[in-house]
Amino acid sequence: MKKSLLAMAVAAVAVAATSAASAATVYDKDGTSLAVYGRIQGVVYSHNTNIGKTGNSYDDTGLQGTGRLGFDMRTQLTDGIAAFAKAEWEMADSGEGRGGSKGGDDSFKSRYLWVGADFGVYGQLKAGKFEDAVKYVLLPTDIFDDFGCNGQLDNDDKRDGMFMYTWSGYGFTANVSYQTAKDAQLVDGAWVNNAKESLDINDAYAVSVGYQSPDVLFGPIGVRLGYAHTDFQDDTSSTPTADWTVATKAYDDYDQFAASLYWGSLNVGPYVGALYQVRDFGMRNGVEDYSVQGAEFVVAYGFENGVSLRAGYNWMNFDQDKGADVDAHTIPVIAMYNVTPNFRLWAEARFDAGTDEDNVKNKDFEKTTGQNFNENVYSIGARYTF
Repeated sequence: MKKSLLAMAVAAVAVAATSAASAATVYDKDGTSLAVYGRIQGVVYSHNTNIGKTGNSYDDTGLQGTGRLGFDMRTQLTDGIAAFAKAEWEMADSGEGRGGSKGGDDSFKSRYLWVGADFGVYGQLKAGKFEDAVKYVLLPTDIFDDFGCNGQLDNDDKRDGMFMYTWSGYGFTANVSYQTAKDAQLVDGAWVNNAKESLDINDAYAVSVGYQSPDVLFGPIGVRLGYAHTDFQDDTSSTPTADWTVATKAYDDYDQFAASLYWGSLNVGPYVGALYQVRDFGMRNGVEDYSVQGAEFVVAYGFENGVSLRAGYNWMNFDQDKGADVDAHTIPVIAMYNVTPNFRLWAEARFDAGTDEDNVKNKDFEKTTGQNFNENVYSIGARYTF
């Protein structure tokens, strides 16, 4: 990339914070383009959010400032093939991060990093850091800002070493992904054995397909299906200890199935969506196999004045072969107002709807999984997008 192009990109970042442009294309010449986008937001999170966003290690109510910065790049190689790339980073003010780290330094980490080739009607191939093919199936119910997606796994599994091929046409979409060996990858649902959702992956693959119809009454109808399999590294497995919860390298593999339906558009008018997914973990070293399954139902309505109201019901079940069998039930709601295309205000909440919390009968979802869904939480935020 020429120095003049890089200089223009840096200048665009400085200008974008005060302009009304969205995803500004700062360079477009001779088949090569560069677009800059991002957001800056401030959100007040209530205590007990359990997602590390209150900005303090005491989990008190607090204001958290975050931002994102991204670049989309594309260049035409031949008449039918183009190369593209994306780089996106997340920034947060000092405090406690999602993983529970504490300190006084601001955080800066990558969200997406990929490079690929677009073959036009023959599809796209990309490689880098992103979610696997099952993510496509989860999107119809991923319509909240912070407190939804409590019935699904894989929503946050952005992993390194990924390849994905995508083809779309005639209303159909197909995705196939493969992951190479990588250490310390995020694995939603890896809650036992002190794994803390971080495992070493040997390899993984996933497939998903979907179809979206033309508009029927108030919008299109869509259906999506997906399957994934992941193998974890086993060459450093240790002998289990008397307390199996502290044994290391107990994860063998997992299989995941997901299916979703939706009708409508989130822009204007009514929208409904539903999802079911299950992720089965195979364990070793004497640790019991277990599964995490869940379902989500969402409804939304977007008004022409920029107001959007959304609500849902999420259910998640954690079930060991001979051990714990616990459930979480939550109701997420959000009200948003897009004052302009670049500026949004919102208020969001999640209500407990009967999550297991009986210590006496060993039916406590938080104690079993480490996930706190039996507290009512809320957030109020403002976001500027460029």
